[in-house]
Amino acid sequence: MPSRLPADRCLELLEGAVAGHLSLSWRSLPLTIPTTCGLSDKYLVVRFGSHWLGSAPPEMGIVAFQTAASGMSHSLRWEVQVQGHGAVVTEGPELDVPPALLLIANKYTTVVRISMELIAGWEYSSRPGPSGPAGLA
Repeated sequence: MPSRLPADRCLELLEGAVAGHLSLSWRSLPLTIPTTCGLSDKYLVVRFGSHWLGSAPPEMGIVAFQTAASGMSHSLRWEVQVQGHGAVVTEGPELDVPPALLLIANKYTTVVRISMELIAGWEYSSRPGPSGPAGLA
């Protein structure tokens, strides 16, 4: 049975995350894109290959981001989801926040800053009984 994580624990888990998926509406259709990610002040910043969208609009509207991981023994898993307004970053230090994509030069990527307006997380344990603290498996 999943247990809900408090927002401060979700932020801690996001600090250690390096990859996830960005979901958005593109030309009236849903699109989910693999990304790298990082935190900058109160924003989540993600990087994805520009080939997914061609030229992205400066304001992307409401977007959603999801990342997940498991403990070393795989008996404990967690996931964090963020929802907020996305805006393309074209200059400044936030361009260096998300890690580079494997085999794609940064000049062929798009960086998006997401305001973290809604953040939620869950912890899943495959052990019988109540799960231990997140990240200690």
